[in-house]
Formats: sequence, C-alpha cells, structure tokens
Amino acid sequence: MPQPAPEAGISLCKYHRRFPEDRINCMVEPGSGILWLFEQVYNYSRQNGEMMENHETSPAARRIPRWSARLLARLSQDQPPVVSRPDIAAYLVELGDRRDVDDTIRQLVRLAWLRPSPSQGVWVFIPLGEDNLKDPYVSLRAWKAKSPDAVFALAGEAAAWHLGYLDRRFIGPPRVWIPEGDRLPFGARSRLATVHLGWNRDVTNRVGPSRALLRRRGLDLTQWAGGLAAFGPEALLAQLAIRPSSFQPWADLTDHLQDLVGDCDMAALSDLLATQSPTAHQRAAYLAHIGGAAGLSDAMLDQRGDAPMPHVFLGARGAGVFASRFNVTDRLVAPRLLVAGKA
Repeated sequence: MPQPAPEAGISLCKYHRRFPEDRINCMVEPGSGILWLFEQVYNYSRQNGEMMENHETSPAARRIPRWSARLLARLSQDQPPVVSRPDIAAYLVELGDRRDVDDTIRQLVRLAWLRPSPSQGVWVFIPLGEDNLKDPYVSLRAWKAKSPDAVFALAGEAAAWHLGYLDRRFIGPPRVWIPEGDRLPFGARSRLATVHLGWNRDVTNRVGPSRALLRRRGLDLTQWAGGLAAFGPEALLAQLAIRPSSFQPWADLTDHLQDLVGDCDMAALSDLLATQSPTAHQRAAYLAHIGGAAGLSDAMLDQRGDAPMPHVFLGARGAGVFASRFNVTDRLVAPRLLVAGKA
C-alpha cells in the first residue's frame, strides 16, 4: 500500500477517541510513517466496528505504544513473513533508535505483533488486520532465515498445486524435498512432510521449472510458489516414479496427468532419473504413456536399458490394471480413468 507523505507537525489528535492518549501523544515527523500506520489502524477499526478499548479481547486491535510506532510502521510497509534478531537490529539502526534489540523483540511478542516460529531466534510478523498465521510455509521461511544455506524445494502435493495440476489445495503438511543426508530442523519436523529421492545438493538448480514454462502458464518468475524453491514438472514426475507413496491426491492428479507429462522436458527428466533404479524408469515410462506422451515414454524405456524388467506396482492396495509392455500393475491412475471412461 503506498504511503502518503505526511506534513511536518501533523497531530494525531483525531485518533484520540480510539487510542489511549498516552500512547499516541506525539507529533509526526516528515516521512516517518507513523501517521500512515495509525491511519491503517483507525480505518480498520472503523470498518470492523471495533473500539480500541476492546484490544484485550480482539487480536486485530493490538496496542501500539509510542516507542514502537515507527518500527511497526516500517514492518507494516515491508510485511516480512519472518524476522530474525539481525533484521530487527537493522530496522532500529535505520530508524536511529537505540533501544535494546532483545527487549524490543520481547515487547513486540508480548504485544502480539511478533510470534515465535518453529526455528529458535526467528519470529513471525503478524500484519495489521490479521489475527492468525495463515502462511503454510512459515516453517520453511523461518528455517531459511536462520540457515541461509539450507537447501529444500516444495515437492509432491505443494508443487502440483502451484503448477496447476490439482484442482484443490492439499490440506495436509506441505511436502518438501531435502538432499540426502540433510534433516529438517527439530521444530519443523511435525509441520512438514519430507521426501528423499537419492539426490544430492548438486541437483538443486535442476529440480525447478523452466522460465519458459512459468511464462507459458502466466506464473510470476520469483513469487509463483510463495517465493520458495519448488519442483518443476520433471522433478514432480520423477518423484511419482521413484516414490509413488509420497504423493496423496492421485485422484485429483489423474485429471491433469496429460498436462503434467506434456510439460516435461525429455532431457531434463532423463537427467533427473539417470541414477535411479530400473523400476523408477518403468513407472516413469508408464505414466508418460498413460498421459499420452509416447515419445517421452519410449525415451524412458530406452534409458532403462536391457536389464530384466521386474513386475512393479503403482499403488499398494486395491484392484489394479496390468500393463504388459511396462510390466506395471497400476492401482492408482488407470482404475480411475476406467471409472471416468477415459482409459
């Protein structure tokens, strides 16, 4: 939201009916942002019919002590999803405020402007007008803020949703890929689901979607997955072939399987599957075949080589459809397509 340029010496007296006088008895400095912040609080409380006297029971009507006004104005303008101690220190230096950093954080937590995150030393900023934390990826953002060298990518259901291969967002914990040998931070393990695919850190730059695909789908190049690294179609198809059980909403994906395999680049998929087992190649070839990409399917079988082709399954339970060419019994995709009359 653009910030109006306040005039020097503007009083905040028009807000005195809604805010305790001892908390806003100050004058606005040019460009300070204080007036802008109080304007937002005032308008929000008017629209929702809330008086500041109810702030103890209404998280949306949080207190703004005088000492915090400029800092909260800057945070409200930037709206960082998470902040660390160095971030708060940098804001205080920018504002010329010599207040103790740790005490500032403690007070902002007490006032409910900051909330602890799963990563120690990182806090979640709750913007004006929001009562609850709605970002499903806050655990990942906090991990990245604390450990900038952390490597991960949204995978499975989360990646499929952002790429448009699911009609409904998956409700369960977001699934993330992390390299072999890496582990999630302790505080995030109950909030995230992980998948290991035998890939090391050297594939990090190869698991994402191409710029051409993002442009073709009208997705923002930097913010398309909430600003986080995420699987592209090739890595997603590789995950389905390597670990079919690591993906839950197969019923929703089935309707978009043709789009998924159609978006895959043959060379990129071959590169990601190069060190995988022959059974992974069988599943990838079968999924490409049933998705209507015959050329991609043939390429996966060629890359697999002439090793004996064992009988493999797609799905652990239920009635299946056997595909003799790939020696695959499919319990996930083909039965649903048969019910829908598409197989």
